[in-house]
Amino acid sequence: MIYPWLDDVHQQLNTSFNAGRFHHGQLFNGQQGVGKRALVEELANALLCASAQNLVACGHCKSCQLNQAATHPDKYTVQADGQSIGVDDIRNVSDFMHQSAAQNANKVVVINDCHKMTTAAANALLKTLEEPSPQRFLLLTTNATAQLPATILSRCALSEVKVQDSHVSMQWIAQLNVPAYPWLNLFSHQPLLVARWQQEEQLEVIDQLYKFATELKQGHNFSALVDIISKDNERVRVFNLFLSEQLKQQLLTGMDLDSYQNAQNALAEFVQNTTEILGLNLPLAVSRLAYRLRNSIK
Repeated sequence: MIYPWLDDVHQQLNTSFNAGRFHHGQLFNGQQGVGKRALVEELANALLCASAQNLVACGHCKSCQLNQAATHPDKYTVQADGQSIGVDDIRNVSDFMHQSAAQNANKVVVINDCHKMTTAAANALLKTLEEPSPQRFLLLTTNATAQLPATILSRCALSEVKVQDSHVSMQWIAQLNVPAYPWLNLFSHQPLLVARWQQEEQLEVIDQLYKFATELKQGHNFSALVDIISKDNERVRVFNLFLSEQLKQQLLTGMDLDSYQNAQNALAEFVQNTTEILGLNLPLAVSRLAYRLRNSIK
């Protein structure tokens, strides 16, 4: 596998495939940055390959060459258009599945972030899952199974994609030559986030968020913090993680439970407001959060 922490789940899938138990609807759940899409792409390529071994594509046959060029006629990928996947997208999936295969008999559909399907789209997909055709495979990814209808969940084989051993992912991160930031271990279960931040030259920005979180008790002009988190909701969640870790440390060193719970409630309210309320006065929200947390943090 392209990422070492995915070896275990790939081996489980390979065992299932070799035993003839590989389900036509495969659902992969995992955190952002764990490599679900990479896993699904490798599986799709293997299912389409003419000479795959142990559910790994050969990389040389015509099907593999078509996949490498992103032009394989028997592979169809669905992405969310904005915030949702509509019913027409899923109807196209059904049409695609019923067409004859152009290459090696198998046809594969990948649906990324399938929890973003509308109710009508999920109902349309259900029909395809309930009436599977031979040599047709649906590979779905999500990080929110709770948002999927029970009818979809019950008709898919669910695989949890996660880092089982943080030492493996941390060794992989070390190979990226990332500076030894004190917060790196917090993302040992989302190593591809770190890789993306490095590629986008965002590591220093993330480190600034960490410093704001660890120095919140001190007086600050929060305009720099507001400027950072206003550009990306992901940064709000990262800042939330850093603050949550600080609160846990405070709890271990003497913070009373009521203060801890009040601080966590303030943080949860801040995250909800900043990610869901359009036109929020962000500087005011940050100031209020800082005020409420300062009364709790020693």
